[in-house]
Amino acid sequence: MRRAGAVAAGSVLAALLAYPLLALTDGPPRFPSPDECVLVATGDAPDLEVVYGRFDDAVAAESLLADVTRAGFVGADAEPDACGRWKVSYDAIDTFAQGQALAEQVRGAGFEASVEHEG
Repeated sequence: MRRAGAVAAGSVLAALLAYPLLALTDGPPRFPSPDECVLVATGDAPDLEVVYGRFDDAVAAESLLADVTRAGFVGADAEPDACGRWKVSYDAIDTFAQGQALAEQVRGAGFEASVEHEG
């Protein structure tokens, strides 16, 4: 009985020590920077979207979404991006040219807009 307990304790201890050592061999955990979440499109690509803005909180994103919707740009969504920020975007874009045309209209109405793609 004593030996089984020692084996179990040894297994747990080995796992507790092995995980940090394995993590250190690959380096510390790495999270994408906010700039890595913005993939500006330069041509046709899968998953094109027109992004109106990114925010640290949902309230600001919902406020922009309401503003662009009132201005007539319907169909956009506010959702978290891969970096944990809130993104207001319209993703029903088929071609880069279509995205550029929409972004120009949005900028003409006084908002920011960029054509991006998901990586």
